[in-house]
Amino acid sequence: MAQWLKDHGITAFLLRYRLRPLYTRNDWIKDGQRAMQYIRAHAGEYKISTDRVGAVGFSAGATLIADMTLNATTSQTNATDPLERFGSKPDFLILAYGSMRIPASADSIAVASFPPTFMYGTAEDRSSNGGMQEMFNRLYRANVPVEAHFFQNGIHGTGFALGDPVLGQWTNLLHNWLAVGGFLTSKPQVALSGVVKLDASPLVKGMIIFTPADNRNAPPVIVYINNTGTGELGRFLVPKDQGPVEGKYKVEVRQDATRWVSNSREPFMISMMDKQNKGTLTNADRKEWGDYIRNRDLSPSIYNQRIYSRKHPNDQQDYVVDIKEGKEVLIEVFSE
Repeated sequence: MAQWLKDHGITAFLLRYRLRPLYTRNDWIKDGQRAMQYIRAHAGEYKISTDRVGAVGFSAGATLIADMTLNATTSQTNATDPLERFGSKPDFLILAYGSMRIPASADSIAVASFPPTFMYGTAEDRSSNGGMQEMFNRLYRANVPVEAHFFQNGIHGTGFALGDPVLGQWTNLLHNWLAVGGFLTSKPQVALSGVVKLDASPLVKGMIIFTPADNRNAPPVIVYINNTGTGELGRFLVPKDQGPVEGKYKVEVRQDATRWVSNSREPFMISMMDKQNKGTLTNADRKEWGDYIRNRDLSPSIYNQRIYSRKHPNDQQDYVVDIKEGKEVLIEVFSE
């Protein structure tokens, strides 16, 4: 794993920690905590960021890093030990076929303070996967950014699963997660807002793909557009933790449909369902509702996607925007 990280431009450290029967849980947790403090204390020497130090664990190693995160030490500014001036909580976690069963009595604040977490395991590995699913649910309920990939097949200890066309994809998923999370660049992520238009009208149903143009380690950003007549059509807002960094981004607009019908977001349907829930739906409402549903056009508006990677079809250059914090972007593409 350390070599894979190195090959992807990520500095890696390998932890050798104490194990039972000679040592106890407290010993190996302290080893993990001390390692995090040591790395941060020597960040200048290693030319790394102190706020992008994650922890990767496989099987028992995954249990260790999850446990030490739940019981992380905080920085002590005036500590005589220079390492204790740094906190031990990882900035992100990568758990491979291993986790910890977070006690029901665990402090909810401590669980909610877990860093972004990536999990990978298999349903076949039942001894590990049950605990992983429990931990995923605890983190999910605590609103911790967490992504889990539980594949169907694969015994415990598959590692990289090289050659497996399904399981072997997990490292690609991991690298994408690291990039999207902003962990591969020192630039801070920023919120992004704007409007997207196709042929001078708001894009109805589709997506915008922002790909870094001048910083390959910057996070790519995907915006989904589902306009149903609620709010300003074509407007989008990407929160900071899912956003880009300042710099140039290549833009690709993908049109999924020329119309979008959604029961849960269409204003008329929302109104009728609200009346139904309140018990105020009249016979006249039922007739109007039925007529509305029967008259909807449900035929496909587009088969496959239409892709616009340049502002105008005959442009020689890709469509590139310069993203600045606090500055809205107007994305306009034309079919002719």
